[in-house]
Amino acid sequence: MKKRIFIAINLGEKIKNNLAENQKEIEQKFYYSFDFSPIKMIKKESLHCTLLFVGEVEDLELMEIFDITEKAVEKLENFDLLINDINYGPNKENPKMIWANLEKTKELMQLQTNIERAILNNGYNAEIDKKYTPHITLGRITQWQFKKINPEEIPDIGKDIGLGLSIKSIEIMESFIKKGGSEYCILKSFPLEKNN
Repeated sequence: MKKRIFIAINLGEKIKNNLAENQKEIEQKFYYSFDFSPIKMIKKESLHCTLLFVGEVEDLELMEIFDITEKAVEKLENFDLLINDINYGPNKENPKMIWANLEKTKELMQLQTNIERAILNNGYNAEIDKKYTPHITLGRITQWQFKKINPEEIPDIGKDIGLGLSIKSIEIMESFIKKGGSEYCILKSFPLEKNN
């Protein structure tokens, strides 16, 4: 049976709690103005930063992906970065989601590039984002509801949060599509080397 796989950075409880508070604030802005929210918020426990969506793979392929990923990150050290701000994504003119933008550090971009190249070079047709934008999806916008709002009345949700994040491992995750939204579970974790 095939599994829907992606490679991600998971978040600690403190970070998730902070982002969940911001999700509530955004929903309140919409309810206050319109009595409805066109945003389907991601559950707190599911918040993460995707590095690469691999797609559907067989169990045997999964073992190979574990090996490929382990080799791709084995010499990389852990690092810190900031969650800069929260806003509409990919832009306010045509938003599809609400997201928290991550700082594009050299270490983060190297990590993402290493994983992407390793998976592609081994013949997997992963979903490639030509211009990778590191972010945490907080909510997905329901387009037909959002279009009911006059553009000049769209709430300003932009907020600088400057939240520090320590990246000590990456995970291979499985995605399950459920009626109430996607759910995820960790299949394997790969620690990054300690930074001396």
